Amino acid sequence: MIAQVKATTIWILEDHEVFAKQIRRLIGSEEGLECPHHFTSAADLYDKLKFSNERPDLLLLDLGLPRRDGLEVLNDIRTLMPEVKVLILTSFDDREKVYRAICNGASGYLLKTADPDEIISGIRDVIHGASALSSPIAKMILEGFARYGPVERIEPLTGREEDVLRYLVKGLIKKEIADQLAISQHTVDMHLRSVYRKLHVRSQTEAVSKALRQGIV
Repeated sequence: MIAQVKATTIWILEDHEVFAKQIRRLIGSEEGLECPHHFTSAADLYDKLKFSNERPDLLLLDLGLPRRDGLEVLNDIRTLMPEVKVLILTSFDDREKVYRAICNGASGYLLKTADPDEIISGIRDVIHGASALSSPIAKMILEGFARYGPVERIEPLTGREEDVLRYLVKGLIKKEIADQLAISQHTVDMHLRSVYRKLHVRSQTEAVSKALRQGIV
């Protein structure tokens, strides 16, 4: 008797009920894939994780969630379920969200406008260890690298400067960074000035953009 291969389990965090049902049906029609759970809010997902040992192989995550930024949820998931792969499926196509999602551990970034075959192909790519990017997202990333030219050499950052920059990339403000590192806001400012000097930038936005482009953190 041939042993039955266990299906890959996929969960969805998506507040748009109709779209989520369409994706669940799409996944359920594919051999070797199953989607037993759909959550409309991060709170519902966290409750499931708190009161159950059940875990998915892959989470489809929308970034436009109610009451909680999807990028913050991505960071939570990487902490709560580090072994679970996360594939972004969203309508947001702005550069900063794309870069932050990829740098914070997403295995791929698909747009909701992608056709069903592309979504399933992306899911299977991520399951098998590859990345998945919608064509417009891949084009954006390649154009971004081309626009800014070769990666330039920079003066190495200290460990604490890297910590400050990493939290800045995650979207934290100075006070939150100070709280996370148990230092004063004045010390955060001091480290940021040094980061700006080493990266040859003049603002937080420029620092984040350069850090993401060059893979500094």
